[in-house]
Order: sequence, then C-alpha cells, then structure tokens
Amino acid sequence: MLLDNRYYQLISQEIAEGKGCFRIRLLPDCEVYRGHFPGNPVCPGVCQIELIKECASRLTGRDLRIQTVQQCRLTALASPTVCPELEVDVLASPAEGGFLVKASISDAAQKYVDFKGEMNCQEA
Repeated sequence: MLLDNRYYQLISQEIAEGKGCFRIRLLPDCEVYRGHFPGNPVCPGVCQIELIKECASRLTGRDLRIQTVQQCRLTALASPTVCPELEVDVLASPAEGGFLVKASISDAAQKYVDFKGEMNCQEA
C-alpha cells in the first residue's frame, strides 16, 4: 500500500459480501501537505483516488490497479485539519478480469468524493 501509514491510518474496517466500510484518519504531518498547500493543507484528488484503490484492495484481498475511471466527482475540499477522520465506503462487484468499483469518501457533515470505475488485478 502506497499511502497506508503515510497519508492515512486505518482506524477500522467492516467487510461483508462485496461491501466495505473503512474508517481512516488523515495524517497531517504527511509530506504531501507541505506542497499542497503549506499552511492550508488540502487532500489532493489523486491521493483520494489512491485511498479508494487501497480500500478496494483490502476489500477484495487482491492487489488492484485502476483500469478505467468512469466517474470521479470531487465534491468538497477535504483537509486533515478540518475533517481528520473520514469514512471510505466501497462496493466491488466481480467483472471480467477484475472488479467494478463504486466508492465514496465522506464524514458526518458531507461527501468529498464519488468514484465509479474498473479495477484489475495486478500481474505478478
């Protein structure tokens, strides 16, 4: 996992029948925030998408890579200072060569990301 324990810390996970709910804590000392943006940290969209991929990999028990992004809406700015804990909800349905993945990142106040795409298993 590229971002695990660097950008975020997994607090809890609940997995059942192709669905996963992952509670994470953003790590404000991550080097990403030194450049994005100093004094006003904002979660980069690319890191949020990678976070979804890592949670989908945990859900499926497979090392996944993003094949196709059909939809990705960044609906609000997430920040480790404003929303330090987030929930990542993932639904993965088997498809040819991988999984169809629907996911969102949110907290009690709002949704930050909506994602829909295809993820394939990494080749060894």
